[in-house]
Amino acid sequence: MNTDVSVNFILEGTKPNKENKYPIKLNIYQNEAGQKRYGIKENISKDDWERLYNPKLKDRELQGLKERLSAIETKVKKIIEKLKPFSFVAFEEVYLSKSTSGEKSVNLKYWFDKYIVSLKKNGQVGTASSYQTTINSILEFKKNLSLYDITPAFLQAYENHLTENGKSNSTVGIYMRQLRAIINQAISDKVLSADMYPFKKYQIPAGRNIKKALSFDDLNKLLKHSPKDEAQKKALDFWTLSYLCNGMNIADIIHLKPQNISGDYLHFIREKTKRTKKKDLRPIKVGLNEMAKTIIKRRKNTDDANPYLFPVLEANLSPTTAKQRCQRFVKWINKHMELVRQELEIEQPLGTYAARHSFSTVLKRKGAPTSFIKESLGHSSELTTENYLDSFTDDVKLDYANLLTDLK
Repeated sequence: MNTDVSVNFILEGTKPNKENKYPIKLNIYQNEAGQKRYGIKENISKDDWERLYNPKLKDRELQGLKERLSAIETKVKKIIEKLKPFSFVAFEEVYLSKSTSGEKSVNLKYWFDKYIVSLKKNGQVGTASSYQTTINSILEFKKNLSLYDITPAFLQAYENHLTENGKSNSTVGIYMRQLRAIINQAISDKVLSADMYPFKKYQIPAGRNIKKALSFDDLNKLLKHSPKDEAQKKALDFWTLSYLCNGMNIADIIHLKPQNISGDYLHFIREKTKRTKKKDLRPIKVGLNEMAKTIIKRRKNTDDANPYLFPVLEANLSPTTAKQRCQRFVKWINKHMELVRQELEIEQPLGTYAARHSFSTVLKRKGAPTSFIKESLGHSSELTTENYLDSFTDDVKLDYANLLTDLK
């Protein structure tokens, strides 16, 4: 067996059953991966647990239990021996299946863990973290779930649980869509029958985003503002660049390289879609106005050894480090944009997402077709863009209301 993997059994002495017995758990420890425990459907009292490994044991019932544990240990060690290198995901694929013949597991957590590992290997650290949050939430609601447990009734009960615990429709929607993606993977791998697809009779709630776009007046204040504080000026520059360049996400901005700019145009592929789409990776093309060019010139990298356009990332960073660097930079921008907001007495929050929403909403108010906004944002469908676009502002609604009595 792999020398860095140990196998033993432990007694979970937290909560006894009606017979005052406690569950026995299979415990596996690996130096790098850590420790995991698995239920084996065996229970024992604490007194009998102390007697179980006595060399003079004569109790036939305990002897039978000891033999069953030995058989499980032998089976587990054989599985581990074939796993080089060892991983819990690979182990569970065999151990949690109905047999050791290679049949895939129907354990829900196994499918989440497997997908999370693949996301991390693909550099999609943020998405992996989101899926981890989802499975943690599901298992908090109900443990030891199989794919077969995910029924329309379960989905509705889980939704009710989330709502009762203060989760918004948007959060519920995220959890449910990720659970649906896992179920679809299991069906695609023919582990779950398509007839058992639970989302046919269950509708995922759709949340409506809180309005994040700014009014024309507030945007004018920002575009004309020149903060005296250098940190605020830098934060405003990157916020404005996002607004002027198709509402680019900060992750896309800091991954830009000098070769992404050609004359009056900037072209890039969204970081969000680089790893999720293997085909039809169309670059987004941005026309650069004079203000955008000025900001780029002011903030561009001066280190020739750094391959990026802006001095936020460096070469050869791991996906996890790059993600963390981006998150810290977004927080830094938001922190200083809050100070700008207070100085300009703008009511609307000025987070980086407000720049993206403002870009799309301004174009909508100016009469740009949804097809153009869709292409600019890098959306895959106009329906996504329609759901994304902000509603009309209050002053526009009031103007239209006044037209009802202005009949000249």
